[in-house]
Amino acid sequence: MKLKNIAVVPLLFLLVVRGAYAAFEDTGLGARLRGLGNSATALDDPAGAPLNPALPGSSRKFESGLHFESGTRSALGPLEFYDYAFGAAVPVMAYGKFGTMSALGRYRNVEEGGFREKLLSLGWATWQLKSADRGAVDIGTNLKFMRLDSARTDDSKMAIGVDVGALWRVDSRRSVGLSFLNMNSPAFKAGALNDKAPASVRLGAAERTDDYALTLDLAKRSGAGGYNGNFSLDCGFEHVWRTYRYGTFMSRTGLSLAGRASMLALGAGHRRMAAEVSYSILFPLTGNIVPGHAVSLAVRFGDRDSESEYEKLIRREIKYRKDLMEALDESSRREEILRDELAALRSEIDDLRSGLKAAAEQKAQVSRARERLEAVVARQRRAEAELAQLEEKRRRDRLEQLKFDFSRDWQAYLRMRGGGAPADALKGALQRLIGQYQGAGIDISQATVELQRLVQQPPR
Repeated sequence: MKLKNIAVVPLLFLLVVRGAYAAFEDTGLGARLRGLGNSATALDDPAGAPLNPALPGSSRKFESGLHFESGTRSALGPLEFYDYAFGAAVPVMAYGKFGTMSALGRYRNVEEGGFREKLLSLGWATWQLKSADRGAVDIGTNLKFMRLDSARTDDSKMAIGVDVGALWRVDSRRSVGLSFLNMNSPAFKAGALNDKAPASVRLGAAERTDDYALTLDLAKRSGAGGYNGNFSLDCGFEHVWRTYRYGTFMSRTGLSLAGRASMLALGAGHRRMAAEVSYSILFPLTGNIVPGHAVSLAVRFGDRDSESEYEKLIRREIKYRKDLMEALDESSRREEILRDELAALRSEIDDLRSGLKAAAEQKAQVSRARERLEAVVARQRRAEAELAQLEEKRRRDRLEQLKFDFSRDWQAYLRMRGGGAPADALKGALQRLIGQYQGAGIDISQATVELQRLVQQPPR
């Protein structure tokens, strides 16, 4: 009987001991960052706080998000898990400086080994802490309360972790980020638990415009939970398509290259008004090719897509007007120079003709004067042709300006119609619009067709 009991002990030990697994690795929060291959150390996104605590500083409105991931890869190697998370960013002012408080709650259920990760993170990030001609620098820190539970043995251990990070915004498009995660390498040792959160160093760069975002990260992690440390190269690309009626659509591609943890990510998102929904699918490039999935819902309170789109349209309109005015001014200056040159040429032609009349008897002089006259006349013709081209260009520029003004007024009418304005007000607006641009040489068929439709529409 005793021999049997002794034989059972190793068997129970094997059942309790888990496979390789490291707790609380550096992974992005949400489908957007996972869709970018986890490369967000320098990308302004409050969901990137787990990768760089300085990122939420750019949030000037309250933001929150819900995230779910069914994954098959962690930052150090294969891992099957379910991840549930909630994050929020709250902009505040302290001691005359703007900043952002961030909060993150995360629960991860690891299928293999039966482990549960519970994380509560509180962070602070500055906004425009140090500004200079070469950009602005911000810093941030996270204080993390982490708890690791074993469902098989009821062992549980809590630890505290610290993250710090910095972000250099070189200009409105480019930024560089540096972060140190789990600096104190929190350990979880209790009974069957024998793990720690790997310390990580991340360096990233990002370029972001109105139409796309391009990211690149380098990360170095220490070993943990039976895994050796590794190095990863992560990159991502996001393209944005904007529509007038249906909000904004995003497509994302990401690639993460790391020992035992390489993956390819594809994602998509849709933002309308203050809400954004994102989805990503993650394909492992090593081991069993079992894809993972990530879904996120983000809400930006007080934010409206339409306002940001109108701001972009206004900026584009200002730039267009500036360029057009510069072109018109340059055409006017060139036209004035050509007019003065034509006046001088006409005076010279008159003088040459007078000289020809006076030197009619001298054939050689007449011949030379005739050749000079022909050259001057040729210059005059070229100048007149160039003047005609400039006048035609200015006419086209003015016509383009009228088209642009009509497009803007037409968009204003569409917003008025979309806002539920009465038919009489719409008719009046259309009549003013048609009266303003009729006969200007541009296509206003949209307005005339709309007015006919309103006139034919029976009164309510």
